[in-house]
Amino acid sequence: MATKEEIKQSLASIIAKNKLEKITVLKASKKEKVTHVDYLATESKKIKILITELNEMHGVNYTPSGKFKVPDLSAKAVRVKVGRKSPTHLVSFRSFTKSSGRLPTDVQEHGSSFVLQRVLNNKANGGRGYTSAQQIIDDEDTYEGLKENVFYNYKDKLDEWIYTYYQQQKQFINPITGYASVKWSEFRYQNNSFVDMFDKYIMDDGLYNDFEENQKIKKYTEWNPADIYAARNIKTITQKLDKIFGRTTKKLEGGSLIELNGYLHTLLKEKKLVGISLKKIKDKAEAVLELRNTQMTEYKDPHVEDKNFTIDDISYEIDNIWKKGLVSTYVKFGTSFSMDVRSSSSKYANLDFATQISGKAAQGGNAPVEMVTKLLQSKGGSKSKFKNDNKQYPRTALEFVKPSPNMYKTSDYEKWFKVVSKYFKETGKPTKYDQFDVMIGKLYRLGMVSGGAPAAQTKLMTLHFFYESFTFYPKDKEYWLKLLYLGMKVGKIFAPHAKIY
Repeated sequence: MATKEEIKQSLASIIAKNKLEKITVLKASKKEKVTHVDYLATESKKIKILITELNEMHGVNYTPSGKFKVPDLSAKAVRVKVGRKSPTHLVSFRSFTKSSGRLPTDVQEHGSSFVLQRVLNNKANGGRGYTSAQQIIDDEDTYEGLKENVFYNYKDKLDEWIYTYYQQQKQFINPITGYASVKWSEFRYQNNSFVDMFDKYIMDDGLYNDFEENQKIKKYTEWNPADIYAARNIKTITQKLDKIFGRTTKKLEGGSLIELNGYLHTLLKEKKLVGISLKKIKDKAEAVLELRNTQMTEYKDPHVEDKNFTIDDISYEIDNIWKKGLVSTYVKFGTSFSMDVRSSSSKYANLDFATQISGKAAQGGNAPVEMVTKLLQSKGGSKSKFKNDNKQYPRTALEFVKPSPNMYKTSDYEKWFKVVSKYFKETGKPTKYDQFDVMIGKLYRLGMVSGGAPAAQTKLMTLHFFYESFTFYPKDKEYWLKLLYLGMKVGKIFAPHAKIY
C-alpha cells in the first residue's frame, strides 16, 4: 500500500522525467485529502502518459482483473483513486486554459480588494485571517472566488499572485499598524471606488497644484499612486471632498492641492481613509507597509538616502544610446533604486521615466513627464529646449539628413554628443560624432522594423535629455533625487498614502 506522500513523490518524479513542469502544477487540498494535478488543457495527451505511468507504479482505479483504462479528460476536473489496496488516495486532474499576455492591473487590484475584504469580514480561514499563502489556496470560498469572480479570464495566472495577496493582508490587517481594529466599510473596486471618484473630481472640477504656481493636475495618476482604498464613514468623507472641489459653493476654480492633501493627511492619521499603493511581492520575500507623504517638512523615501549619500552614489548606465537597437538607459541611486529613461524601439513615442526598486520585484512608478520638463527648466530656463515631443526628431533617413524646420539638426546632435559621450563607459564606445552619426543613419534606413527608425529617434531624444541634465545639473544630487521621487510619487505635491511592497 502506497502512502499519500509516496504517491505525491511519484507524481513529481513522473512530471520531472517527462518534462511536464511548464504545463502542470501539483497542489494538495485542505488536510491533504486530495492531490490536485492542474494541467494545461491543450496538453491532455501528455497527461494521459502521466496517468498511465502512475498506474504502472501504484494502480489507478485498480480492479482485480487488472484492466486499466485512461479516464476521459474532456471534463474540467476528473478524480481517480490511486493504490492497489485500501485505503486509496484521491488524485484530481484539473485542466486550465492559458491566457495571453501579462495580467491586467485591474485584475491584480481587484484580487487584493477581494482578499482584504474577506479578512476584514472575518470570513477568511474560519475568521482567523491567513497565516500562510497555502491557507488562501485551502480556503475554497476565497480561492474559488478569486478564480471564478476575479481571474475568470486569467485563471492560469492566479497562483503566482497568491503569495502577494497573503503578504498584503498580513501587513494591512496587523495589530502594529492599528488598521486591524478599525471597522472599515466594504472595500470597493471600480463601480464608484475612491480611485474613480477622485478621477472624476479632477476631470470635472479640476485640481490645482498651488505648490507650483497654480499648475493644474491633469489626471489622478499624476498625483496619487494609491490603487485601492480602505475607508469608513464614506458619506462624511465625500461631503467634505465636495466642499474642497467647490461642488457645494459652485466655485469655478476647482480644488486646491494643498487643502486636499492636508485633508487626506488628517484622514490617514485618524485611520478613516487609507489609500494603498500595491506592488507584487516576490515569493519568500517579506513585505513592508510604509506611510508616504505624511509630513509637510520631510518628503523623502526612507531607504534612498542616508547621511552619507552623495553625488558619487549616483551612476549613469547610458551606453545603449550608441548600441544598435537597444534603447533603455539607467540612472542608478546606490544599489537599490534606479530610473529607466526609455521609449519604444518599434513605434514613435515620447520618453518615459520609470523608477524601479532593485531586487524587490517592484516598480516605483513613472514620473509625470510635464513635471520632468519643468524640473529641467527650473535651472536651464529659456536655454532648456527639451520638450519630450517626438515630433521634433526625425522619423526617416531623409529627415535625419534634411530635417524639417520644426526638427533638430545635425549640429544639435553633435553638440549633445560631445557632452554625453563623456559618460559612456563600455568598450567600443564611439569617440567621435561621425561614428555615432553613421550608426543612427543605418538604423533610420532600416525603416519601421523593431530596432530601426523608432529606436534611432529614441536614442536622439535620450541623448537630448541627458545633454541638458549634464549641462544644467552636472554635480547636482538634488536634481537626480527629485527625478527619482517624481517617479515614486514622493513629495509634498503627491497624496499621502500607504505603500505595501
